[in-house]
Amino acid sequence: MEMDKEIYSIHQARQKREGKPTLYCSECLEDHPAVIELHHIIGRGNSDEVIPLCKNCHKIITNEQNKLPRERRKGNPLILVSIGALMERAGRILINLGHEVDFCEKDCR
Repeated sequence: MEMDKEIYSIHQARQKREGKPTLYCSECLEDHPAVIELHHIIGRGNSDEVIPLCKNCHKIITNEQNKLPRERRKGNPLILVSIGALMERAGRILINLGHEVDFCEKDCR
């Protein structure tokens, strides 16, 4: 779920007003408002495009981006690392979920 800062602010206000989450981590689906942050997909200095991430997923993905030397955190290198880190995190979550579902299906028979 990609959004800009204005839309994010509207969602945050709705969360508080209605007492229910409308935003969730794009990676792990955590929805507690206290842990949702905005992640600049290709860096704050490169674009205003953001996605909501929980603090854990945000830290993991930002750490991967920060492995690039500071002077290379722009353009194609950062775009590739950013998207790769998001996909890698999402892939790990899906793999773990698949193992959990498989385990449950075997025990539920």
